[in-house]
Amino acid sequence: MEYIKINKFEISNHKDAKERSILLQLENAINDYLTGTKIDLFEEMKSINVLLDLKNKFKTDFSQKVINSLIKIRPGESTTYSDLAKKVNSKAYRAVGSVLRNNPLPLIIPCHRVIKKDGKIGGFMGKMDEDWQINLKRSLLRIEGFMI
Repeated sequence: MEYIKINKFEISNHKDAKERSILLQLENAINDYLTGTKIDLFEEMKSINVLLDLKNKFKTDFSQKVINSLIKIRPGESTTYSDLAKKVNSKAYRAVGSVLRNNPLPLIIPCHRVIKKDGKIGGFMGKMDEDWQINLKRSLLRIEGFMI
């Protein structure tokens, strides 16, 4: 929740009791996800009317295509940087990594589902050398049932 506030995401068009209700639903959805309930958090955000202004966060046509392709990868599935590039008619897999590095909602917009072509985990949240981030990516994949 703090991450959403820092990145200035508007939670809803409604304030007070309605917004508190949405925040509680969001918190419950994230807790359900983290405890192993099969849930697609991006779809859940839409269903509880959380506004995700992706066009404002991802301003280029390329980055919007990457994110729109990424959110179609379901829990328990994975893709590679090069396969994601192919899905947007590009060979620029490093540029795909740059888009994902700037993902303000890595749990909601599932960049953890993108792995290296050789099957290794790779970086997460823009970091390659931080063990905790790679372990977080591995944990999220396991929660979703993806075997590493």
